[in-house]
Amino acid sequence: MNNQNEPLALFSSEPTPHKSHSANDNDLEPWLILIVDDDESVHQLSTLVLRSYQFEQRALKLLHAYSKVEALTILQDCPDIALVLLDVIMETNEAGLECAQEIRQNLCNETVRIVLRTGQPGSIPEHELMLKYDINDYKTKTELTKERLYTVITASLRSYEHLVKLANMAEKLASFNEELEECVAIRTNELEQRNTALLVAQQKIDAQQQVLVQQEKLASVGQLAAGIAHEINNPLSAISSNNEFISEHFDKLNSAWSQLRLVTQEHQELTKLVSEIEWQFDLLWIETESQDLVNETKQGLTRIANIVKDLNVFTNSSQQVTSGNYIEEVLNTVLGELNIELSASFRMHIECDDAFNAAPDLLSQALSCIVKNALESQCSINHRVEISAKRKERCLEIAIIDRGCGIPADSIHQIFDPFYTSKPIGSATGLGLTIANSIVKSHNGNIHVESKVDFGSTFTVIFPFWEN
Repeated sequence: MNNQNEPLALFSSEPTPHKSHSANDNDLEPWLILIVDDDESVHQLSTLVLRSYQFEQRALKLLHAYSKVEALTILQDCPDIALVLLDVIMETNEAGLECAQEIRQNLCNETVRIVLRTGQPGSIPEHELMLKYDINDYKTKTELTKERLYTVITASLRSYEHLVKLANMAEKLASFNEELEECVAIRTNELEQRNTALLVAQQKIDAQQQVLVQQEKLASVGQLAAGIAHEINNPLSAISSNNEFISEHFDKLNSAWSQLRLVTQEHQELTKLVSEIEWQFDLLWIETESQDLVNETKQGLTRIANIVKDLNVFTNSSQQVTSGNYIEEVLNTVLGELNIELSASFRMHIECDDAFNAAPDLLSQALSCIVKNALESQCSINHRVEISAKRKERCLEIAIIDRGCGIPADSIHQIFDPFYTSKPIGSATGLGLTIANSIVKSHNGNIHVESKVDFGSTFTVIFPFWEN
């Protein structure tokens, strides 16, 4: 505020001299200090007193404001001001305090140091003012001699310098963090790509292992079949012949025994003797059950013969490949062998009329095994089977779809294993899908299976479309 005596008191001298600096120190950027006071003489004397002041070999550059509004405008345009020497009473009694508050709150400037100077101490204690308005020092103009002004400015500039260094370090740290996050993101992406590549490679290895295991199983079955065909067929033929002989003679025996009963009916003693013999040797049971035993034996022998026949596929799969085969003809052969007629529950849709090379009998057998499996998967009255065939680029694609029980996910990898079956023991050989897979493989093809429990399965047979 205006007071003729204040400027003289403001810069009253003390005997302690200030440290001098060389002229070369002026090459560095000066410190920016804003003097806010409505008294022009304060600005003039401040300029005079501080013209030789230096801190850290840097001089001062004084900026001048004569009101709160002017000070805030300068601070907004020049945020690098290090220190504000702020008069409290200017256009209003609290203009300086309001200015300090707006610097912190509205301009969000937490770095600039604020020193309040007043000619008349207020009623509010100094420490409360410093806490409430976030100012850094509070001085009366009467106590600010030249040396004390230098001390206040030095302390403020040192504090400002530390804050700037901390801010720069924080900015660099933030930049380092961003770079680090970017590096981590890049590294993470690289690791994810490598992990994905490893997973893909592992999946390929697993698939190849499954193929090798399947091939080893088929090779083992082939070796087994080669030995079984000879070792079983000969005794099987003998057992079958003997069973027929037993069946025939059981019939004769039963007929003779019936005639014996008729002959002895008129002789009580003979009838009693025949009854005793029947009871002693259980002949009545033999008479009634013998034919069932013979028939069960015949069924078992037939099943063994079918297994041997199925196993022969693994040793005699070199049927002559012929040209001029049509998939519709092959599928019609399958339907004929299985006594299937097209209906609402069994549909067939063919979109390929091109001739191709294949071993037709083997291909029919493979498709027959898959179709039979689809028919046997029935688990509801709404069971349906659909067959579709189409040419897809250089391949023939045959899909056999059933709306049956489906296959559990943990069992799909087993369905092509020899002798694997989900049916009751004795009702299936467990070789049907194994045979189908072997035949399709011999055509350089594959069988893909998709299945969901209670919704059904889709077996897709794909093999190269050989035209030549």
